[in-house]
Amino acid sequence: MMGSMTRDWARLGEKLRAARIARGVEQQDVAEAIGVKRGALHNIEKGSIRKVTPTVLAYARTVGWTPESVDLVLDGGEPVEQGVPAEAAPEPPSDLSARVQKSLREGPLIDARVAEVTTPSGRVRATIVIRGEDGTPLEDLMAALDSLKIDVSTDD
Repeated sequence: MMGSMTRDWARLGEKLRAARIARGVEQQDVAEAIGVKRGALHNIEKGSIRKVTPTVLAYARTVGWTPESVDLVLDGGEPVEQGVPAEAAPEPPSDLSARVQKSLREGPLIDARVAEVTTPSGRVRATIVIRGEDGTPLEDLMAALDSLKIDVSTDD
């Protein structure tokens, strides 16, 4: 399948990262699920690998891709989702305003973060959910997210 094509490892990493984020899963959770260190996933997502390893295939499986999706993406195609129905999004807490509840359900999930700050009198937790507009290409959504310059320090 490789032929004379140049395989795009950075694109594979971006697509895997986007699929992981769309599922609302942290790097650390995927790493634990497939039995590798988080750094291995970081290297895959950054495109700093040059061969399809069992770890890459396990990552793809974890984000719902078919086994052939890795080669498809490397060769410029799109991943194929496994025929497993995606879990329904959980209902937002009822103590949130109707406008916030509606916003939490609309559009594709781009990213989600939880930031905690310890104060002298306890902890403060901020939950940030970033969604795009349906039909907008993922690349455009990620570029818009980058332009927001939201810096929430997390392990991820």
